[in-house]
Amino acid sequence: MCSICGGTYPLEIIKKASQKMLHRGPDFSGEFECDGVSLAHNRLSIIDLDKEANQPFISPMYPHLVLVFNGEIYNYLELKAELEKEGVEFKTKSDTEVLLAMYAKFGTRALQKLNGDFAFVIYDKHDKSFFLARDRLGNKPLFYSLKNNRLIFASEIKAILEVVGVAFCEEEVSKWLLFGNGSGEETIYKDIYEFPKAHFGTFKNGKFNTERYWNLEIKQEINDLSLGVEELEELLLSSLRLRLRSDVKVAMAVSGGIDSSILAALVCKNNLQSEFFGICFKGIQEANEKEFMQNLANTLKLKLEIVEASMQAIKSDFKDLVFFQDEIFRSFSIYMQYVLFKNIALKDCKVVLSGQGADELFGGYYHHVGRYIFSTPNAFKDRIRVYGNEALREYLFGLKCSLAKEEKLQLFTEDNQEEIAKLFNNSLPIPSMEHLLERFQMDFDLGLWLDTLKYNLPNLLRYEDRNAMAHSLENRTPFTDYRVVEFAFKLSNSLKFQKGYSKYILRVLLDRLGLKELAWRKGKVGFGVPERAIMQTLGYNYQSLFDIRYIEFQILRERE
Repeated sequence: MCSICGGTYPLEIIKKASQKMLHRGPDFSGEFECDGVSLAHNRLSIIDLDKEANQPFISPMYPHLVLVFNGEIYNYLELKAELEKEGVEFKTKSDTEVLLAMYAKFGTRALQKLNGDFAFVIYDKHDKSFFLARDRLGNKPLFYSLKNNRLIFASEIKAILEVVGVAFCEEEVSKWLLFGNGSGEETIYKDIYEFPKAHFGTFKNGKFNTERYWNLEIKQEINDLSLGVEELEELLLSSLRLRLRSDVKVAMAVSGGIDSSILAALVCKNNLQSEFFGICFKGIQEANEKEFMQNLANTLKLKLEIVEASMQAIKSDFKDLVFFQDEIFRSFSIYMQYVLFKNIALKDCKVVLSGQGADELFGGYYHHVGRYIFSTPNAFKDRIRVYGNEALREYLFGLKCSLAKEEKLQLFTEDNQEEIAKLFNNSLPIPSMEHLLERFQMDFDLGLWLDTLKYNLPNLLRYEDRNAMAHSLENRTPFTDYRVVEFAFKLSNSLKFQKGYSKYILRVLLDRLGLKELAWRKGKVGFGVPERAIMQTLGYNYQSLFDIRYIEFQILRERE
């Protein structure tokens, strides 16, 4: 994990921008300049700690290509073996050199062969072109700005702001404040865009083009539970083994929930190496998963360190949290992760694994359940039997999804009436309620697909990357291995929801791994936090999540 920065600006400007991201790579800073092109890199050394793997990276086999790379290619050893059979020689033990060799040999086809989390840019001195690429789910960030035919790209927005200045796109700000999401590759800043995930792009002679290289299809080919569980365990174990590759100490964040418990169980069952950490909120019972984390530790006989977040600490941390995130975030729940990662880094770990992504893939949220039980009456009966009145709340979400467009828009307006008034009072534009229509699609599979690629998961991956890198920590998420993702969308719906339980196949797997009590638990707090109490601690009134987001925006606006 590192930071990359560059473009068609003088090196002095690019270096200044890159210095804003030193937290992403404190181990080494490198630079390159040629033909009016500048590149800069801050390195967090994870694979091959030798200085020969520093970046910007140039191979003697391809001296015209210059690479800056953020992330990891997890299957680099397998790819390296294939290349060596074809006569490619390597001078380092790094995945960086493998990545450059793959591009030199296969061009854009190399992306299909990569199993990793990555954002990289290659400058070709022969034709003075840039090649940009980002991983399938957008685990690793990449932003760019193109003004007056001049390109600048960077791992974080704060670097680009150093060059183009701070100016907000108020339409996008309003969407984030009201809906907790923006649109497409837009950011809340004018002239700064997110490079699209699962795409590659080229910049040459002032022209910028992008092309998609991976599509996620919904197939529903797998119906057998036993075979599905076996394949899922094999895929997760393979993903886990790849993501445990490291030349530094690795940690795993566990919560006592299904997803991270599966990963912890697979680590223990297969004698893999990791340290384990959890977090709870000190003195706040509703945000405390300590009992379940201890159950996990006792059952697996693993050493688990539980960190406690405190109400007072957020007073000094809040502005830093907003600074590192760069954009508006949905709620205070990400603060728990920020504190956890801070403490993991203090234990000299430089890599952390988490269970991020499983809810979106396997239908773990109430709105996923709501769609399914509304359209499947027997499933609704099963859900009531297990969850009682909570099932009715979920059902009502499904009912809302089933309404006609006009009825939905009327309800959206009524639901957001107070927040719309706040936007008006703060002279911010009122976004159309039609932006919510796609998020209230009736189809269960489409809801998961949208949450995986467009709404929920992209935001969570953004929060996790920034929280980890704020403490010079690399985050890895085994559930977002593209093979696991594709497998999840091959499952029939009955393997995701059955007998009143969501994420059914994951529960069965966890049960088979010896964690029956955790597998069939009904409640899950996650990174739960007392939003109202935190707002009061910070000295603000709280009525809804809008208020939290507006305070974040006010802090971001101080940059202007």
